[in-house]
Amino acid sequence: MIKIILAIMIVHFPIMIAAKALDIKQIITLKTVKNIALQYPNKKGETFEETLMAICLAETSAGKVNYGDKQLLRKGIKKASYGVMQVRLATARFVGKHFHLIDVLLLSDSELIKKLMHESLFCAKIATLYLNWLSEHSKSYFEMVSRYNGGKVNHLYFYKIQKNIRFLKRYKL
Repeated sequence: MIKIILAIMIVHFPIMIAAKALDIKQIITLKTVKNIALQYPNKKGETFEETLMAICLAETSAGKVNYGDKQLLRKGIKKASYGVMQVRLATARFVGKHFHLIDVLLLSDSELIKKLMHESLFCAKIATLYLNWLSEHSKSYFEMVSRYNGGKVNHLYFYKIQKNIRFLKRYKL
């Protein structure tokens, strides 16, 4: 395990110096999201790895924070967002039902929240499948990205994601 971490650090050390804002944990989280996104193309064969990494960076600073908006949490666990991709419980349930994910459907709410919070691979898979569904049910890329954040038109969120994509490309992530 130490050898793997050292190898990752050697490969990504220039990125960490150049980016300054990303530590090794964030880089690993972003690479995890990218790898999951590449495994699940939509019906057209498109993958949205850059978009999903940018969303991860926007939502949780690439894993720095893995709980949702505290104000939403006060309204109940079903309103809050969880994990590195900030997935709501209802979204995870929808994805589980739509994509026939038995492991999601059989979990209690608390088990599902725990899994979203503590398993980045799982959270990234749910987010990837949801974004794929959005891509097939949105009129444009702009609408798809906006809808991930909860609305058909969200210019601020869309521009934040575009800025994050440029940042990730600059540092070859």
